[in-house]
Amino acid sequence: MTILYESLGSFNTGISSYRSLISRRSRGDITLNEKILSFESEVDKIVFHVKISEIQDFFMRFRLFIPYIELNTINKSTYTLYPLRKHKNSYSSSLLMTEELFRQLARLICNKDQTILFDAIGVLYPGSFQSIDLKERAFQGHIFLTENYILFKSFQMGDISNIKVVDIKLVIIEIVDSTRYVSLETLEGRIFSFLMLKEKRRKFVKDKIKTEKFYDVLNGAKIYKESEKLIKVAEEEKDAKCPYCGNKINPNEATCPFCGTKKI
Repeated sequence: MTILYESLGSFNTGISSYRSLISRRSRGDITLNEKILSFESEVDKIVFHVKISEIQDFFMRFRLFIPYIELNTINKSTYTLYPLRKHKNSYSSSLLMTEELFRQLARLICNKDQTILFDAIGVLYPGSFQSIDLKERAFQGHIFLTENYILFKSFQMGDISNIKVVDIKLVIIEIVDSTRYVSLETLEGRIFSFLMLKEKRRKFVKDKIKTEKFYDVLNGAKIYKESEKLIKVAEEEKDAKCPYCGNKINPNEATCPFCGTKKI
């Protein structure tokens, strides 16, 4: 089975302390494929498996500036994974590698089998920029855009958010304090704003290029879904038949011109 992710790292059962995170006894190899998250300890070579199908939720946390991932399973078990980067004879934390593990888990657990058109680290603002407390309600996480959905998995605890592309009424780029955001409004009048990020010097910073690319790809997906809907309506109108005589009729006709039956 194809390996989707592998790195050196620390693995612990339960909620880890700082001491257990950096302990040599908890260090080993982390491997992820489509079915199993595996860990083989460096000291005693013990292998531990967590089935992807049993992961109920996962988050990215920080302890004394160390980024790590916490997993909760349907069996009420908790595990922590702390990816490491080896440089010569020393080990250090890696925000980029930790987020990449988070991304792969999100893709496997939340995205299922949909084709991904765009994905990036980002911020979701559930509301309008006119709202005073907008930034206080912002969520940081990973964003996936597929043909059918915008899927967002927060680094914090909580379910994945999804917005149907077919339900999007309007997509615009807003500029607030020299920062570009992609804002959208749904047919129900709900507003969401997105800002793409990138890793730089162990921090997530604004990414103007990815934000603009997200806008372009999202607009393309929206236009495609709208044209797909129009084609479907046209085909339904073309194939409309009288339920009584079976002849093709104009769906706007109140009475069948062949048998004289009135629509109910």
